[in-house]
Amino acid sequence: MPEQKKSVFQVIIHSFFVVPFIIAIFGVLIFLMARVLTLEPRTAHDYLEDVKIGGRTKRWQGAFELSKILANPNSIPTDDRFVNDLISTYKYSENERDNRIQIYLALAMGRTRDERYSDILENSLNNEAEDILSAVIFSLGLIANQNSLEKLLILNNHSSARVRHQLVVALGNYNNNQSRKVLYESLNDVEPNVRWDAAISLAKQKDNKGRRIILDLMDRKYLDSFPNIDPIEQNQAMMTAIAISKQILDDEIKEMLIELMDNDINMKIRQAARNALQ
Repeated sequence: MPEQKKSVFQVIIHSFFVVPFIIAIFGVLIFLMARVLTLEPRTAHDYLEDVKIGGRTKRWQGAFELSKILANPNSIPTDDRFVNDLISTYKYSENERDNRIQIYLALAMGRTRDERYSDILENSLNNEAEDILSAVIFSLGLIANQNSLEKLLILNNHSSARVRHQLVVALGNYNNNQSRKVLYESLNDVEPNVRWDAAISLAKQKDNKGRRIILDLMDRKYLDSFPNIDPIEQNQAMMTAIAISKQILDDEIKEMLIELMDNDINMKIRQAARNALQ
């Protein structure tokens, strides 16, 4: 009898709990699959709408996602309505307490590389907030409108190293004597990051005036002298220097690349050096 009661109890448990639970699980899985299959990916218009009408958190997140999606050329809307909408939203963001909204909208405009955003970004070059000003400079550098160059050059002697750093990065996209003059001066900046990226920007333009700095950036002993640079940042700096060294390749740089290819402790660095030599 005890075994019979146990068997009946198991049947009841199986019938009233296990089977319905399994059915429910399958139902949820089918529902989720249907949602995934029918859910359309969000577009730039959707994220811009989040910035316009969302709550405080949703606005900066929408601006962030917009700056990401516009990094893909295939996702950039080119119609005048979107452009005007983004410009007006950026203007409104100037009154926001959360700087992230304006920063990500500036980056979004820059990543389109659309010159229609140049004027509104230039208007922000007098912003006193370093984080916003840096984003605006970076974005104008991506757009590289020649009419923006004069306004950027004025920032050459800015008191903020962060601003000067973004300036030399931006000037790397302006291949002319005006930008190179500032980049030459920046090779002697008191801030190492400014000097390094000035050399990299010049190398992008096939100018070897910063070759000694490029060689230093491929030297672990040199980078070890900066205790605030961790191993990951050190590898990133070396990878960048190796990649750009192809533009100003000479015998001394070749020797350094061969040394890295044969003996560096990091396999990615070795492969990058091999690729540069090829």
